Amino acid sequence: MKSSLYGVVLISVMTLQACSQQEEAAQINASSMDSQKASSSDLYSEFNVQMTIRDVMNTFIDPNADILWEAVSYDASLDGGIVELRPETDEDWAVLRKSAIGIIEGANSLMIPGRRVAPPGSTTDYPDAEYEPLEVEEKLQADRASWVGFAQGLQATALLALNAIDERNLDAYTEAGGAIDDACTACHQQYWYRPELRTSP
Repeated sequence: MKSSLYGVVLISVMTLQACSQQEEAAQINASSMDSQKASSSDLYSEFNVQMTIRDVMNTFIDPNADILWEAVSYDASLDGGIVELRPETDEDWAVLRKSAIGIIEGANSLMIPGRRVAPPGSTTDYPDAEYEPLEVEEKLQADRASWVGFAQGLQATALLALNAIDERNLDAYTEAGGAIDDACTACHQQYWYRPELRTSP
């Protein structure tokens, strides 16, 4: 009888210890997750995200991309010849270098979480063709990883342009300009144009 009672007590004690250990592990795990979330939040707490994604695009991305694209062109002249525009001087290349860096750092700004797409109450002039800012925000909240991927893709192409600029390699620069255009189009088809206006699936 004593042996049987001792066995019951022992099993009960072991069960209580196991439950206690599981609860302690769960508390540690929850604390760790809370700490990671806090660390992630703290990581970006020093950034001011008052400026919207639209601001970043209009200030850093679009104007600098235009400068890069317009630096090389071939136009027909009135006499039937070809007028070629291309960077030649150190000053020309320096301007392009600043624009490439502007896109690279603009892409960093796009990846900072907590930034609104546009000011509250903003809309689009073409709601049948373009996503509204609130719709874009919903897409970002549902799949932020894809947004970061597009921004990184743009950044990678701008880095190609920067390398070509530093090497004064016009062929590589022109190729990088096409890659930047492709990166912009891919992102716009996901977050700007509605499906019926997309140029490719």
